[in-house]
Amino acid sequence: MRLLLLNLASILAACNASASTSRPLQQSLLNPIVIGFRRAAINLQPTRPASRASSTAAAISAPPQEVVSRGGAAVADGAKPPPARLLRWAYAAAGAATTGAWATMTYTTIRSNQPPGAMMPCWQHPFFARIGAMAVAPLIVGSMASLAGACNGEARSWEELGDGSPSFRRHNLALATTGVASSLWVKFADVVTRIPGTDPVACHQKYSAAMQGKLIGCYGGAAALGALVWARSLPEDCRNPLKRVVDGVSKGLVSIAPKDVGDPVQVKYSLLTTSFLVFTGMQTVCNMPISVIPSWTSRRLSRAFPIWTLLGAVTSFDLKEAAENGKLLVDTNYRYLSNGVRTFGGLYLGARAGAICFDPSFPSAFHAVNQVPGLAVAAMLMVGLTLRSDEK
Repeated sequence: MRLLLLNLASILAACNASASTSRPLQQSLLNPIVIGFRRAAINLQPTRPASRASSTAAAISAPPQEVVSRGGAAVADGAKPPPARLLRWAYAAAGAATTGAWATMTYTTIRSNQPPGAMMPCWQHPFFARIGAMAVAPLIVGSMASLAGACNGEARSWEELGDGSPSFRRHNLALATTGVASSLWVKFADVVTRIPGTDPVACHQKYSAAMQGKLIGCYGGAAALGALVWARSLPEDCRNPLKRVVDGVSKGLVSIAPKDVGDPVQVKYSLLTTSFLVFTGMQTVCNMPISVIPSWTSRRLSRAFPIWTLLGAVTSFDLKEAAENGKLLVDTNYRYLSNGVRTFGGLYLGARAGAICFDPSFPSAFHAVNQVPGLAVAAMLMVGLTLRSDEK
């Protein structure tokens, strides 16, 4: 068949050449037919597998993959999007595990016989103390809900997922930090809660190896999730993650002040950010009785409570930025954060009011709080800002 087509093409070419001088019209009609026969003959040639060298050359000479810009990040067509549904379930599980671990710490540490022989003066004393400690649970839940909400399936790459919300990377880093800090507290609880002057040395909490493993597993899993997502969502040109963390923290510290002092919502979250940071520092580096504020838990949980006031500072800073950008009332993820802050404030102040008004052991059994009444009042005033509406 191929030989027949070639012969026909040769005959037509000869006729076309002879007609080129005498009959130009005939030549113009024969030209397409000659070309068609030649192409048909070429197409009938058997195909051979390409060699490795030719494949490489073809790959090199191929046009570059199309890059689509979306959300400020360059995304290649072949980029694999992050597993949004899996991430949402992971954040939900991490939130439940973290909240459960903190509830376990609160219940097992604030009770009688911790250490043996140390009895609570009445049932109201540990009851309101536990409510005050569990006030941080809404901060945890709000943070996890915000992270899960950011994984809505619209991001086409990990970097785009991180760029989709200014608070996404920051909250993942905060999740990793709180998880590591909580794991360390569980590991060294007997040292952190040690009661000075006791012989033999006594402490308010010392977990068994099995309980340590469970609690550290809960906190460590959440920390690993936050660290992994934070690292994966960094820009590809980020060569030094530690430098990025230092630069981000430094930028945040100098940006705490509100952009518009005439906006009461910006001022509110700016003051909350500052207050949370101050009380976090006091509980972390100061000695008793200063470190008892704002937790009111003496040595039992006063060194664990600043882990969550740090999360409160990060959340308040995100809400301040949202108020400055006009997203606070329109973005659902920020509503999760603001509802968490407001619920924290309600539970905290409710626990303080319950202790003052309904605990028969107040103030005689509140030895550390009695030594710093000014700081106790200042903490309650600070937390009272959380109850203000986000409406201007």
